[in-house]
Amino acid sequence: MSRHSTLPSGGARRAVFAAASALALAAAWTPALAAGDDEVVPPAETADYGTRVEELTVVGAAPVLTTAPVKASLEATQPQSIITREAIDQFIPQTGDFTQVVLLAPSISGSAFNGPGFSESKTTLRGFKDGEYNVTYDGIPFGDTNDPTHHSTSFFPAPTIGAVVVDRGPGAASQLGQANFGGSINLFSPQVADMFGGSVSALYGTDNSAQVVGRLNTGAIDALNGTRATVNVSALRSDGALTESDSKGANAMVRIVVPITDGWSATLYSTYNYTTIFQNDNNGLTLAQVVKFGKHFALNNDPATPFFKDYNTVKKHTSLSYARLSGEVSETTHVENTAYTYYYSNHTLSPVDITGTAAADKNLPAGHIPGYTKLNYYHVYGDIFRVTQDMPFGAIKAGVWLETSKSKRSRYNYDLNTNLPELNLKCPTLQPGVVCNRGAASNVNYVQGSDWDQYQPFVDVEWNVTPQLTVTPGIKYVHFKRNVDALVNQSSGTALNASATFTKTLYFLTANYKVAENWSAYAQYATGFLIPALGTLQVQKPNASDLKPQESKNYQLGTVFHGGRVTFDGDVYYIQFKNKQQSIAGVGGETLFYNLGGAIYKGVEAQVTFAVQPQLFVFANGSINSAKAKSGSTTINGTTVTLTGGNQIANAPKSTAAVGVIWKPQDWSVSLTEKYVGEQWGAENEPSNFRVKPYNQVDLTVVRYLGPVRLEGAVYNIFDSNDLLKVNQGGKTFNTLSATDLYFYQPGRSVQVSARYSF
Repeated sequence: MSRHSTLPSGGARRAVFAAASALALAAAWTPALAAGDDEVVPPAETADYGTRVEELTVVGAAPVLTTAPVKASLEATQPQSIITREAIDQFIPQTGDFTQVVLLAPSISGSAFNGPGFSESKTTLRGFKDGEYNVTYDGIPFGDTNDPTHHSTSFFPAPTIGAVVVDRGPGAASQLGQANFGGSINLFSPQVADMFGGSVSALYGTDNSAQVVGRLNTGAIDALNGTRATVNVSALRSDGALTESDSKGANAMVRIVVPITDGWSATLYSTYNYTTIFQNDNNGLTLAQVVKFGKHFALNNDPATPFFKDYNTVKKHTSLSYARLSGEVSETTHVENTAYTYYYSNHTLSPVDITGTAAADKNLPAGHIPGYTKLNYYHVYGDIFRVTQDMPFGAIKAGVWLETSKSKRSRYNYDLNTNLPELNLKCPTLQPGVVCNRGAASNVNYVQGSDWDQYQPFVDVEWNVTPQLTVTPGIKYVHFKRNVDALVNQSSGTALNASATFTKTLYFLTANYKVAENWSAYAQYATGFLIPALGTLQVQKPNASDLKPQESKNYQLGTVFHGGRVTFDGDVYYIQFKNKQQSIAGVGGETLFYNLGGAIYKGVEAQVTFAVQPQLFVFANGSINSAKAKSGSTTINGTTVTLTGGNQIANAPKSTAAVGVIWKPQDWSVSLTEKYVGEQWGAENEPSNFRVKPYNQVDLTVVRYLGPVRLEGAVYNIFDSNDLLKVNQGGKTFNTLSATDLYFYQPGRSVQVSARYSF
C-alpha cells in the first residue's frame, strides 16, 4: 500500500475544508432548524455503566441526536462532548485508543506517530498537556504516580471503551481527579446486555496490521438471580508506520453486574493488558535523521548502531479492577462505594543516545553502544464513597475519595553489545540503609521509591431554585502527601529522603437554566489545584518556586440546543493561572520543570450536527484557544530566562476544527471527516524556529451491514499528509535550535478493512 499520493494539494484540501465548514454552518442556520417534525427529545435514561451517570448518550426520536458524532447534554453545567459507541465504531480506527476517540471533540489535538494504537500518543485539551487534565474510567481517576500523565495503549484499547465524555472544565466538587482544572476525559466500559449474544471480528490493514476481537454477553442468568456479564478479549499486531517499530498487544476484560436485592446491585470489573513495542525511550527524529532517512525513520536492523531494534524495546503489563456496590438505603437516600486498584509495570531497554550525535563513551570499547534498562512500576489502591440525599429543594451529593500508591523506579547502565554493566557512575553497592556517596564505580543511574496518600472529601448542593433553574454550589478539600525515598535520586545522583504535604480548599458554583424543553444555558465558576510533578525534585538544584502547586480560577458560559433536525452547543471560557508549570527536555542533560508564573487561558468552542435529509447529516465543530503567559522571568538550571507576555504557551494550538458528512442509506453508513489543528510553538515566547504550522487529516469510512455481518473499509489520512506535528527541545540552551531537537510527523495514509459477525 503505497504512501505516494496524486490527490489534491494542501491548498485544495484547505479549500475543501473551508467549503465544508461553510456548508455545515449555513445549514445549521437555515429556517429548517425550527421546522423539524420529530418530537422533542426527552431526558436520557440512566445508562448502565456501573455508576450513576445521568446522561451519557442522547436518545429519542430525532435521528440527528443519535447520529451526531459529538453532542452535549441539556443538563450540562460545563462544556462537554459526548461520544457514543456508535460514533466510535464509525469514525475511529478499531486498533486505536482513547486519544483517537477524543479527536472528534473541539479543543483537542494529538496524533499517534506510529499509526493508530501502535504506540503511545498524547492529547492536548485547550492547550493543557497530558497531566494537566484528568482521565477516568467508569468514574475512577487513573494515571502515573510521578505526575498524573497517561499511557494511551497501556490500559484500555478501543474495544474496551463503550463511550467517552470529554468535560472541558473542572465540573462540580464531586468530579474527581488530581488535575481537575484542565477538565476530564471520562471513559466508560461497554454496557452489559440483558440478552445472550456476542460478536467476533477480524481486521487487516496498512503496515501488516491485524486485530481480532471477541465479545460474549451471557445475558441474565436466572440461576444467579439475573446476574449478567460481558467478556471481551482482543489482540493486535503491526509493523508500525515507523521503520522497524513493530508492536503487539493483548487485552482481556470482564464486567459482571450482580443484582442483590431490590434497589441493590454490585458491579465487578477487571481488565488486563499486555503490550510490546520496539521504540527508543525518547522517540523522535533529529533534522539530520529526517534528511538522511526520511520522516518515517525510527529503528533499523544494524546492531552496530543505537537504532538497532533489539536495543529499543518497551514491555508493559497493566491491570485495573474494581468492585462497586450501590443501592437505596431509603426512598430518598442512595449510596455507592467503589473499591479499586490498578497496576502498571514498564520494562524498557534503550540506548543512551538516540540522536547519533553523542561522542564515543570512553568507558566502553570503541564502537560499543551505551544503553540502559529502566523499570517503572506502581500499585494504586483507592476507595470512592458517594451518597445522594434527595431533599425538598433538590439533592445533597457528598462523599470522600481515598487513595494510596506505592512506586519503584530504577535505571541501570549497560553495554548493549555485551549486556555487561557499564561502570561509568560512582556509587557503592546499594544496600538497605546505605547512602550513595558516589565513591565506587557503579552502573546505578537511579533507584527511587515514592508513594502518596491523599483524601478529598466533597459536597455538592443541588438546588432547584425554580423548575427551570438549578444552582449547584460545592466545596472540596484536597489533602495530598508525597514521600520520596531514593538511594540514588534521578538526575541529581544523590540520596533523597523527603516528604511534602499539599492542601487546598476548592470552591465550585454551577447553574443550569432551561430556556425551553429542548434548550438550556449554563454557567460555571470553579477553582483548580495541581501538585508539582515528582520531576521537580529530580534536578541538581531544585528551584523553590517550581515546587508551588498550580492554581486556577475558571469561568465558563454556554448553551445547548436539541432540535428536530439539529443539535448545537457553544461556550466561552476564561481561566486565570498562578504557578503555571512547564517542562523542557535536554537543558543541562536533564528534563526540567520550571514555573512559568501567571497565564491566561481563554477561548470559544462550538459543535453542531444538522440533518439535511433523513439519511444525510453534516457536522462541524471548532475552537479558538488562547493560552498566553504573562511577562516575567524564571530560572532554569541556574540560568535566568525572560518570558515575554502575550505569547502562546509552548505546545498549545491556537485553534482546532472538524467538519464531516455522514450518509446512512438503508444498510450503509458512509462518513467523510476532516480534523484541523492550528499553529503552535515547541518553545515559549513563540520563537519562529520552533513554530509548528497548522496541519489537517481527512478520513473516509464505509460500513455495510448484511444481516449479522458488518463489513468496514476505512482510509485514514487520505491525502497521505506527512506534516510536522510536534518539536521537542533537546539542546542545553533555552529556545535555541540544536542538533538534538526531536521532530514528530504524521504517520501517513492508513487503510483498514474488517468484518464483524454478531450473534
